[in-house]
Amino acid sequence: MSPRSSRLLRLVLILTAIPMILLWLPVVRGLMDGNTYQWGSSFLRWSYGGSGLGGHYWLVLIQLIFCVSLLYLGWSGAQPPFPWMLILWNLTQTVNAFYNALVFPEDYRLQGDTLGLNVSLAWVGPAYFGTTLLLSVLWLIRRRNNHEAQPLWSRSNKILLSIFLGIIPVQWLLLRIGPPHGTADQFGVLLTIFQWVMLNWALAARSNGSTTNV
Repeated sequence: MSPRSSRLLRLVLILTAIPMILLWLPVVRGLMDGNTYQWGSSFLRWSYGGSGLGGHYWLVLIQLIFCVSLLYLGWSGAQPPFPWMLILWNLTQTVNAFYNALVFPEDYRLQGDTLGLNVSLAWVGPAYFGTTLLLSVLWLIRRRNNHEAQPLWSRSNKILLSIFLGIIPVQWLLLRIGPPHGTADQFGVLLTIFQWVMLNWALAARSNGSTTNV
C-alpha cells in the first residue's frame, strides 16, 4: 500500500467513525440509563426511536454491529468486504443527509438534551457526508493498484482495549445515578464519547511487524 493511499484510508476511517457516535450513545445509554433515556432518529421518511432497550433499539444495535465490523476490517488491512461496506454506509448516510437537508431543513438538527445540543445540520450534514463519500470513492479507485498490508495486533491494541473496558464500571455508575440530564449524566455522556474514541484508537493502533508502544 502506498503512503498516500494509507493516509487517505486513515482519514476516511476517522471521518466515517465520528458520526457513528450517534449510534454508540443510544446503544450504551439505552443499556445503562434504562427507560429514563429516550432517543430518536430518522432515515429518509422513516422515523424511529425508543426509550431504554425498547422501541427500535434492536435496529440501532444492528447498525452499530455493522459499523464496528466495518471499522475493524478497515483498520485490519481493508480487505473485502470492507470496501463495499464502506461505500454502502457512506452512500446511505449521504443520501439521507441530502434528503433531510432538502425536505426538512428546519428539523434536520443534532439535538442532545443532556449536553444541551441543538445544532442545525442543514448545511453541515450534506457537506460532511458528501465529502466522506467522495474520499471513500477516491480511496477505492486508488486501491485497485495497491495491496493493503495486514497490520498486526500489537501491545498498544491490548492496552487501549483494556482502558476501553475499564471505563465501563465508572460509566455505568454515572449513567445510573442522579436525575436524567443531571451532572452525573453529563459526565457519563462525555465518558461514553471518550469510550468510543478509545475503541477506535484501539482498533487503529496496529503495527506492521514491530510493537508500537504507548
